[in-house]
Amino acid sequence: MNQRCDVAVIGGGPAGTSAAITAARLGFKVLLLEAGSFPRHKVCGEFVSGEALSILADLIPQEQITHAPRIGTARIFLDHARATLPVSPAAASISRYNLDVALWNSAASAGCVVRNRNRVKRVEKSQNGFAINLDSEEIIARAVINASGRWSGLSTPGPVQEQWIGLKGHFWETHWSEFCDLYFFEGGYCGVQPIGNGMVNAAAMVRPGVAKTLSTVFALNRDLYHRSRSWAPVGDPVSTAPLFFRAPTTSENGMLLAGDAAAFLDPFAGDGISIALHSGSLAAKALAPFLRSECTVQDAALQYDRAYRRLIQPALVNASRLRTLQSLPSTMRAAAIACLNIPFLARAAVKSTRVRAGHP
Repeated sequence: MNQRCDVAVIGGGPAGTSAAITAARLGFKVLLLEAGSFPRHKVCGEFVSGEALSILADLIPQEQITHAPRIGTARIFLDHARATLPVSPAAASISRYNLDVALWNSAASAGCVVRNRNRVKRVEKSQNGFAINLDSEEIIARAVINASGRWSGLSTPGPVQEQWIGLKGHFWETHWSEFCDLYFFEGGYCGVQPIGNGMVNAAAMVRPGVAKTLSTVFALNRDLYHRSRSWAPVGDPVSTAPLFFRAPTTSENGMLLAGDAAAFLDPFAGDGISIALHSGSLAAKALAPFLRSECTVQDAALQYDRAYRRLIQPALVNASRLRTLQSLPSTMRAAAIACLNIPFLARAAVKSTRVRAGHP
């Protein structure tokens, strides 16, 4: 017999686990499917904004957050320009290697049926909702939340004007700082921040023709090059491609989309994990009235879209606007960076790229 559930969540990252935990706590039967396995490294800045800590504290054990390094300042290095921005509330630096495992275990503890190493081949509409095809079985779900990322093959990416490569590695650093440092260069940037125990995380986003390794990236910014010369690698670096930007899409073929499946936030903004957690939770809450037979699935999708565009889309739009500063002539870039040293402008820039507080 086909396995049946109220909600199937595809993807075991922050968006998927947030959706699964939220739906399970609302009393629904949840199946969480993940193509990979845990623990795992993911290309990520590992910056959890202060705005995300309250929702994260409701999802994983408090001690996992309490002991994480705090980031209260961000610094920007571009050409010869410098800027220092306050990060308030302070962010936390949590490795995805640890974060994803904690969220996955919390989903199991919340009552979700969790299955890793289960790649979804396709999702089709059926009389009873959705038929989810795996390698050797079919699952019937009343509703589906797709949190499988940008290019899992379960959603149509639409027009893509530019593509990027993501690179990440952990390194030992003798004299690490408590800042999140962003090093920009022609064709990309690299963020560096402490993750505890003398290690830093270096995560870069570059155009394919600019660099394909972190060592090449480090040489593209003078300040980063001098800093990185003393680093010793911890494990092997990881990469992902393609990274691309598109207009947010909150549903497709009846499925709700959460996390990167809905839209990709430029990592320099530092709110990607927050958007993943919030969008997963919003999607699960929007489906609740449908699962209680109070509305149609189309009504639920519309409710989710409205909440997403009110609370999340402004951060995506503002991050895109800030990213255009990198394409300005060098003298204009320097002037723009200098403006970010003005306290109220710095606070406004940070606040504009954060998820807005509120409820669906």
